[in-house]
Amino acid sequence: MGDNDREDAQIRPALVLAPGEGRPVSLGAAGEVILKAVSSDTGGTLAVYEFTVPPATAGPPLHIHRNWDEAFYVLEGEMAFLIDGQTSTAPAGAFVFIPRGVPHTFWNKSAAPARQLTVFTPAGIEDYFDDVTQVMTAGGEDTLETATALMEKHDMVVPASSRAAYGALTSPQNPPR
Repeated sequence: MGDNDREDAQIRPALVLAPGEGRPVSLGAAGEVILKAVSSDTGGTLAVYEFTVPPATAGPPLHIHRNWDEAFYVLEGEMAFLIDGQTSTAPAGAFVFIPRGVPHTFWNKSAAPARQLTVFTPAGIEDYFDDVTQVMTAGGEDTLETATALMEKHDMVVPASSRAAYGALTSPQNPPR
């Protein structure tokens, strides 16, 4: 990249966060998301968050992103993923990439907390988390209907056969749908 190219490009400041820094988003009993980089930080190119999932806890219902690619890197613990009908176990150090259009969900089936770093491209998932926070703060019920409406508002599709979003697993060893 030459000097002229750099002058023409939009220059954004670098972002350096210490461990634990970022904007926290509570999902109640389902854990905590810490937004690390969002659209305003990256010019809309990507969003990054860290998600701590309590033991035996479901993630979102089975869903499809119409316009987002999603990548996960398991930092601690062990996560399970259901991707296009196939279940995979992802221990610490595992990497999972899910292209847009592929049905998926994830959960922590273990007896210990799990933590993962998630990258979305392009950015925008932070708007979904802001809406989830508003529903939870307003005392809204965590039902499949509520989750589906929020997800559809943010360009995701939730198949009719899905289960409720985020919460304790009734049987931690069986995949949620």
